[in-house]
Amino acid sequence: MLSIFIAIAIALVVIALALVVWPLVKKDYDDGLSRRKADNLAILRQQYEELEADHKAGRVSDDEYEETRAEIETRVLEESKDPEDAVPMKQGKQGVYAAFALVVLIPVTSFLIYLQIGSPIAMDPDFTRQQEQMQKMSGQHSDAELAEQVRFLEERLKEHPDNADGWMMLARTSAAVKDWAKSSQAFEQVNRLVPDNADVLADWADVMAAAQQGDLEGRPKELIEKALAVDPQHWKALALMGTLCYNKGDYEGAVKYWSRMLAGVEQGSEEWRQIMENIEQARRAGGLPPDPSIGSIEPQSDASAAAQPAAASNAVITGEVDVSPEMKSKIRPDDTVFVYARPIEGSKMPVAFASYKGKDLPIKFRLDAQSQMGMGMKTLADVKEAYVEARVSRSGNFMPTSGDLEGAADGKVAVGTQGVRVVINRTLP
Repeated sequence: MLSIFIAIAIALVVIALALVVWPLVKKDYDDGLSRRKADNLAILRQQYEELEADHKAGRVSDDEYEETRAEIETRVLEESKDPEDAVPMKQGKQGVYAAFALVVLIPVTSFLIYLQIGSPIAMDPDFTRQQEQMQKMSGQHSDAELAEQVRFLEERLKEHPDNADGWMMLARTSAAVKDWAKSSQAFEQVNRLVPDNADVLADWADVMAAAQQGDLEGRPKELIEKALAVDPQHWKALALMGTLCYNKGDYEGAVKYWSRMLAGVEQGSEEWRQIMENIEQARRAGGLPPDPSIGSIEPQSDASAAAQPAAASNAVITGEVDVSPEMKSKIRPDDTVFVYARPIEGSKMPVAFASYKGKDLPIKFRLDAQSQMGMGMKTLADVKEAYVEARVSRSGNFMPTSGDLEGAADGKVAVGTQGVRVVINRTLP
């Protein structure tokens, strides 16, 4: 791919130079003689027309008419002859000098400009291969391998400190190994090279919050506010600001920011339901009334609510959440662990939910009809079977994000089952 790009670039430069240089070096021939002949022929044609008119009017005798017409015809024949030799224009050597200067200056100047504002590191085959490997890793590499990737990037960026793509890759790779400080420093460099970019600002805020044990106050809040100033509808910035408000008890603010995330999201989709879950939880916690303008998740019918107490005592699933050996090193003690059961069909909203900390693993869990997310939704008593899953959240937010770890029990779990085993063994891409 790189060789194809270079070949195309060279071809375009050659074509551009040819278009510019050819007019400077080709010999132009003087066409002044041709223009004079055309003018003379036009005059002779006019004289002939006047002669014809005078002859018909009787102002010119027949002899005079014949003599004048013969003279005009002779001159027309003379003017119509092609020149034996075309005379080239004299332009000296200035055109050749200008052409030579352009042939040298255009490629050299383009190369120097590229060194200043382009990405020379992208031409490095080693760097290209390294990027491809990192894009394919998706949680499959060990921490040692990721650390090696980080060292490689750091060495390359010492040689090319103004490469925004390289700094972005270093920021994300450092975050993958939970080196929040190094990731934050890399995002600072990205922001220097690509200022006022909402994506960069939101990701930077997320990393800085992780370095502060999930606390979004202070510098992370400033970055989120700046991201929203650049793009008021930035999805991640709205999610982070809503989380910040919720964490400090500003439930009205949480509802306001999370509600803005619904713009452009299809109602009833999985994303819509996940956002609505957070909104409903904030409303319940703050005692806020529903907002008809954004809709709501269908509540339980009166009949199902009346039947719930009778079934609630049997609506229990218990078991244990553990971590596969290769994932244990990726979980911090203060990471949030969500354990939940969701319906087999229809909505994917949990019917039972519990949260723990990474330090609690392995976790003995119990899900029942009272294990709700506080949203007035269906409970475990309303279903006969469910999928039981667990997820380790780096941000503490129930909404899944790239880098979260997850696992699930095998197949469908009947309500009332005891001793369910869930193993966290994969990474969300």
